[in-house]
Amino acid sequence: MPTRKTPLDPARIRKFLRDHAESIDRDPLTNSVFSFALQLFQDLEAGRTDLSSVAETVDGLHFDLLKDRADQFRSQHTEIGKPKDAFAGVSAKLAALARSDPERFRHTVTRHAGGIVFTAHPTFALSQDLRRAFAAYASKPGKIELATLKTVASDPQPDWPDQITLTHEHEEAQDAITNAQDAAGHYAGIMVDAARKSLDDWRSLRPVLPTLASWVGYDLDGRTDIHWSQSITLRLREKAAQLAYYRGRLSNFAEFETLTSLEKRLAAAEAHTEAAAEKFGQDLSDPDALSEAANFLTAASDAKITDAATLTDPLTKLIEDPETPDETAAALMVLRAEVDALQLGTARIHLRVNAAQVRTVLQRDLDLETEDSELGRLALSKLSEMAGSTEVRPVNFADLFLEQSTARRQFMMCAQILKHIDAGSPIRFLIAESENPATVMGALHLARQYGVDHALDISPLFETPEALETGGRFVERLLEEESFCAYIKARGYLSIQLGFSDSGRFIGQVAGNMAIERIHSLIGRALGDVLPGTGLLVFNTHGESIGRGAYPGTFEQRHDHLLTPWTRNELLARDIQPIHEVSFQGGDGFLHFATPELSRATYAAFCEHILSEPGSTEDDAFYTQTDFVWDAYRALRAWHEALFVDEDYGALLGGFTAGFLVKAGSRPVKRAGGPTGPSAIRAISHNAMLQQLGVPLNSACGIGSAMPRETDRMRAIINASPRLHALIMLATKARMLTSLPVLRGYASVFDPHVWLAVSRHGEIGETAPLRRVADVLSDQHTSTSLQRIANRLSVDLVEFDTLLASLDDAPSVERRHEDRLNFHALHAIRQALMMYALSLTGRLRGVSARHDTSRDDIIALVLAMRIEEAADLLETIYPPSQGDVDVFSQIEEPGFETGHSGAAGYDRLHEELIMPLRHCGVLISRLSIATSHAFGAWG
Repeated sequence: MPTRKTPLDPARIRKFLRDHAESIDRDPLTNSVFSFALQLFQDLEAGRTDLSSVAETVDGLHFDLLKDRADQFRSQHTEIGKPKDAFAGVSAKLAALARSDPERFRHTVTRHAGGIVFTAHPTFALSQDLRRAFAAYASKPGKIELATLKTVASDPQPDWPDQITLTHEHEEAQDAITNAQDAAGHYAGIMVDAARKSLDDWRSLRPVLPTLASWVGYDLDGRTDIHWSQSITLRLREKAAQLAYYRGRLSNFAEFETLTSLEKRLAAAEAHTEAAAEKFGQDLSDPDALSEAANFLTAASDAKITDAATLTDPLTKLIEDPETPDETAAALMVLRAEVDALQLGTARIHLRVNAAQVRTVLQRDLDLETEDSELGRLALSKLSEMAGSTEVRPVNFADLFLEQSTARRQFMMCAQILKHIDAGSPIRFLIAESENPATVMGALHLARQYGVDHALDISPLFETPEALETGGRFVERLLEEESFCAYIKARGYLSIQLGFSDSGRFIGQVAGNMAIERIHSLIGRALGDVLPGTGLLVFNTHGESIGRGAYPGTFEQRHDHLLTPWTRNELLARDIQPIHEVSFQGGDGFLHFATPELSRATYAAFCEHILSEPGSTEDDAFYTQTDFVWDAYRALRAWHEALFVDEDYGALLGGFTAGFLVKAGSRPVKRAGGPTGPSAIRAISHNAMLQQLGVPLNSACGIGSAMPRETDRMRAIINASPRLHALIMLATKARMLTSLPVLRGYASVFDPHVWLAVSRHGEIGETAPLRRVADVLSDQHTSTSLQRIANRLSVDLVEFDTLLASLDDAPSVERRHEDRLNFHALHAIRQALMMYALSLTGRLRGVSARHDTSRDDIIALVLAMRIEEAADLLETIYPPSQGDVDVFSQIEEPGFETGHSGAAGYDRLHEELIMPLRHCGVLISRLSIATSHAFGAWG
């Protein structure tokens, strides 16, 4: 029989998959993905191909998916590479408004309408070099940039995960913020230019820029590794960088003595701030070091600047002075707008704690229980009374050092930042997992206790099903308290945060989106009834993939998805001004600001959003046929909630799948303590696992099962409703990437029957190792759990596919199959590598009892995809020769061991088993990165 060669060329792999998929009509049980995996596994076993050839194929497929992702990313930034400027649309809109309605123009450019927030989390899966090459190609897709991208993509950079630290994440955030500041300054210039051309009193205008903010270095939710001194140090470094930026801008006005003098003062303040950062960056567990740093920062000094008015007041005088040339006044107005927006930092800061951390303080210090059945009614009333009459406590850095409570320490830190670093920059105080209004009132009490309520925006985060369900009543109850209303009046707006990632994890993205839009409305209604004329600041946090809330389309569609035109219209009708903040998260999100070109396109798109009038939604069936829509919502939510607690779903996420995840950030994958099972897995990791299994079910599934008996009515509403159609298109995008053959292929890897069948009938070298693997698998239920979940999804997707086939603009089945061929190829190769790694460990003859492990233990590690750990353990048990023979090369008497190189170690075992096993692990990790490109982000 002639030797068959596995088609490792990507084009031939696609043909193999296509041909096998077409045979499904003859063989309903065929699986093109696992068919290729099985063939490749046998070729590796029989020596017809090797891991080096597989690595070349992985590089080729990786690059194909990476380039597709970069091209789609580029298309999202629509103005890149075009002759017109990214801000051309914004500029035309503002110029027309200034000409036609000067008063409305003045109101538009002087109101706080929203901002951009840079958040981190574990989404730095791509190396920094790869992201830079990606951004360069997306900004300018030339031959050189493409060649560089290809070269960097083929470099696995194994040291990259160890480089991802909090400090690294902060540096990356600051790089993105630098480009965002460039875009903000450009926008300020456009506003001032439009005013100059149409307003006689244009110098009196004080434009307001969309804010820039960051929580990188200040987010303590779910992590305990950020010491308060690190946050202070980072803030001081940010201040020093911003003072240097302002100083550089002032150097352009050397003809003005006032500004020359101010530039010198900024130079002294910059040096003072850098010195303070150096002192706070030391080990402050030493009381002497803490005292030195604290005394230096808090001491009165002519070099210290803590209020941005020190800069803006002289600028305003020159702007209003008729002797100042128009061009100079306009330039100073732009600079003043930047200082107004950023104050004495590179961006505003978001501190984040968990509600449990606030409750701990209330229960420990105040003996208040916040978990009673009336949503903490008694505690809320008591805290409201306390918040109305709280005396301010003085704070020093020793207090910070001695305080053990995380939440109280954060309030103290706010006080010190406002007193000694930046007095004028509002601080967001985010409270994650908010389900109780007493927690927010407790935070207000603590803010007043430390005298920071005037600058603190206390913001509950609604993300759990319970919080989304009760959030409206939550805010209603808060607004019944006079002290809370007084606080909102003083701030001018109520701040809330909505988490698309976690809501989509628990109840699915489509249902989560519907619940979030509902809570927007309920909170707006409550606020409008009590405090009309105020604002509602909505910070919508999400990732960059469909499974975590990012809409797969233009920026306009994305922003309207996060804060819908219907919601904005509802708020305006209730005399509530919407203030919309959006997140750009981690390495994937920072890509949007990785170059000046990308940054300007991204920022301009956000400006278009906040300047636009929301379109009419009066005739949208989603909002008129509410009984049907909310019946569908409840059914969809119930489907996801039932799946989430299914034991088989826990097995899907609780075993080998975690081994596919690469370290992609400085925050842990799982929460410490608390719940177990899927609830313990963070939203990013949860979504990444679904991606890695080829089933983004939290976005694609459940719809087919929600209203199976009213498909015709559902179809009619989808085609007639822009809002529901947009939601279904998100699910459709996920459906295009959902592959039951992939999931069933992984189930087959863990099926003992498959291993026994291949051992009897496959084209392999040794059969005993396969039987040993089958024996270990016989006691496991992984395959059964995966098949059960696949069956459950199959029933749902049959209905969903029927619905999609009848929609006006849904993609065809043929397109779906063709578009995911590369995706299928990646998974098939990984399944083959998993089997090969298991077969390699099955070759072990046995392990000495003195090592306190067994062959089955080694196989179990590989089954859990802890391949590197298994290889390290084997290397400990079977150490390679270390050149021992060379040490005794002067001994003349012949000896057997010294006459055979490597005989003293286990070199042959390393060459034939341990090294290939380690290579399999590396390739599987590289495949994880490659797979994520299909989803546009990690997790």
